[in-house]
Amino acid sequence: MSVSGGNAINHGVAYAGMVSTGFQLLNGVSKLNKGTVNLAFGLGVVTDGDDGAKLPVSTSTAANFIGVIKRELNRAYATGDVVGATAKRDMTVVTSGEIWVTARVAVTKDDPVYVVVGDGTGTNQGQFSNVVGAAATLAVQVPDAKWTSSAGAGALAKITLNIGG
Repeated sequence: MSVSGGNAINHGVAYAGMVSTGFQLLNGVSKLNKGTVNLAFGLGVVTDGDDGAKLPVSTSTAANFIGVIKRELNRAYATGDVVGATAKRDMTVVTSGEIWVTARVAVTKDDPVYVVVGDGTGTNQGQFSNVVGAAATLAVQVPDAKWTSSAGAGALAKITLNIGG
């Protein structure tokens, strides 16, 4: 019997951590999430030893920043889990290229990129902005990175970065 009607699948235009296009050069490195919680796709991460990556902390600097967690659908998640880099497992961190992230505040194309390190309260770390911020939204500028699209606060926008590894 044939299927009648339709199967509508509504995909978003983009998702946090999604590579913007398959037609641009991209570099990703494999890192371990050494923590005990999943890290959401599209967040900025800093070094955690030689082989790991973690969310920034209040003492993180631009030199500690290594990239953005790439969206990969290669793991199963339980209901209620944060969909992202699974605790105690490997993940891909984009170090060079264009990737979708969630803008913490309204951003404009060509603005500088800042990653939130926060004030130690455990909120906002790894989110992206175009300003330094203060307290829980304190951020450091990411060298060689800029917003390549404009968006309102809480919306998806593209950044390009060239960190290395």
